[in-house]
Amino acid sequence: MKKKQLMEDLKEMETFKVDTGDEGKILQNDLEEYFINGNGDREDLTFRIELYFYAFKIFCRKPVVIDRNQFTIFFNDSLLDWNLIKLIMDDLSDFELEIEAVKEERDVLINLNFTLHY
Repeated sequence: MKKKQLMEDLKEMETFKVDTGDEGKILQNDLEEYFINGNGDREDLTFRIELYFYAFKIFCRKPVVIDRNQFTIFFNDSLLDWNLIKLIMDDLSDFELEIEAVKEERDVLINLNFTLHY
């Protein structure tokens, strides 16, 4: 049973990778251009970040926040699949990820903070 579940998980991971194509690396390049040189549109980047994470079934409870050299995903859950994070970090490899647990009302939810150090 465990082997079957593992195979299904691996197949799903491969599907996620195919679904995003080169968008993660393109997004990373555009975010770097925005953070370092100020080139690009904040609203467009926010929308693209949300769509990118949506492809991984990571849904936002609040709009993405872009500030200085970082952006924050306000994840709408308290459980995070580490395999998905590894796939995302393969695309956004120039960013440092900080996972933050926050209490909102009665729930503990997760924020994903991505920081570009340059």
